[in-house]
Amino acid sequence: MKKEILLKKFNSNLLAEAAQNLLKSYGIASYLKVEGGIEFRGALGDSYGADLYVLEKDYKRAKEIVENKSK
Repeated sequence: MKKEILLKKFNSNLLAEAAQNLLKSYGIASYLKVEGGIEFRGALGDSYGADLYVLEKDYKRAKEIVENKSK
């Protein structure tokens, strides 16, 4: 069984989705767990954060990619 690790907690699921898309462009699979179990986007943006998970084998590379792009 492949182990999944929390890569980063985001205050916005939009930011989490951007990070997920970035990882995808590098060939790294990931998934999001949205806080509160539902997703809502309104005029003021999204109202829930999200946690971004990657496979344990991809963790170090994914962390470098996300940290370097957020600077």
